[in-house]
Amino acid sequence: MRDVTCAADSGKVWRWGAVAVLVLAAALPSVQAKDEAGAYGKTLEKIYDLSPETLAKFQRFQEKQAQTPGEKGKGIYAATERWRGDELSLPTSKNPFTIVVKVSGVALADGDAGSRWQTGLQFDGPSPVSFLPELVHKGARAGQPVSMVGASKAVSFKEDRKAAPQLEFESSRNLRIDRVQVEVWSGIRKSTWLELLMSWSPVLTGVVFLGLVLWFRRR
Repeated sequence: MRDVTCAADSGKVWRWGAVAVLVLAAALPSVQAKDEAGAYGKTLEKIYDLSPETLAKFQRFQEKQAQTPGEKGKGIYAATERWRGDELSLPTSKNPFTIVVKVSGVALADGDAGSRWQTGLQFDGPSPVSFLPELVHKGARAGQPVSMVGASKAVSFKEDRKAAPQLEFESSRNLRIDRVQVEVWSGIRKSTWLELLMSWSPVLTGVVFLGLVLWFRRR
């Protein structure tokens, strides 16, 4: 009789565990399918679409750098071409602030296409700069449209400020840049689907462990 009861309990546990996994699996695509903007912050403060004139300046800078012999500096030692956006009011109530850089263009040849940027919020006094990892589209084909996105580290202020987003073009490779957008986001970003999954992992682990215990007791 005990074996029958344990078997029934084990079956129930496994069924409920399976239901929990299926519910979570069904929920994850809907979470991931939501506007991915939430991955960078709570509120989109402003979008800056860089002008064709600015992109032309970046191209001329790239060509000039290519003609300069010797090893190029990197990070704080890198030569850059700067763009500065309009000033924004950034109250502490909207901390933290994140800058998102979106680059799109065309691969010039087969292979990886990428670009390097520095960004930050510029205000009176020393302003922090975020060195973005190289934005790369892997394995592009010649003539293929490509796009890439990078985000700065989130910055918080101790007092209300007025600041302007700043973007510095460092270099590009195998890429014709056709469009660059700079977004300023405020607030704490939404949790990603992976983070949501990890938050459920203790519950799922407990269900599976309990099922195993009941299964071994039944044997």
